[in-house]
Amino acid sequence: MTGRSGPAPDRPQKIEGLIPHRRPMLAVDELIFLSEDEAVSRTVIRPESFFLDALGRVEETLLFEMAAQTFAALAANRAGPEPGFLTTVKKMDFFGRPEVGTAVEITVRVLSRVDDFTVVSGRAVQAGRLLAEGQVTVFVPGAGSAGEETGAP
Repeated sequence: MTGRSGPAPDRPQKIEGLIPHRRPMLAVDELIFLSEDEAVSRTVIRPESFFLDALGRVEETLLFEMAAQTFAALAANRAGPEPGFLTTVKKMDFFGRPEVGTAVEITVRVLSRVDDFTVVSGRAVQAGRLLAEGQVTVFVPGAGSAGEETGAP
């Protein structure tokens, strides 16, 4: 997965090193699938996580951060590590909190790119149960320098 448009990893790859986040703010453990416009990550929610509330429950916003970090790894694979900025949350629905001690899978998919803006969908699933899904727009300076546009009109 060292190439910018390489195939999905043949085994899970640690996400650390692909994105600038470090513990305790690193919210994703590994990538389990990667293509040009889609990535799937997995992480185990640990009892010592920085993202637990005072009652030991997972903050729902962790799911949002996990999706953002998964997209950052997808973007880094495609164009190298570049800073990105969340510009719009079009929709974000939460259906439940992850259970501590279990794995969560995050899928992000590029819906469209126009200039330096990318519209991304994301969803979080734990043991087959949908926890959250949504759509955001991310600004990555220089990402549209090739004048590329994708997605439906």
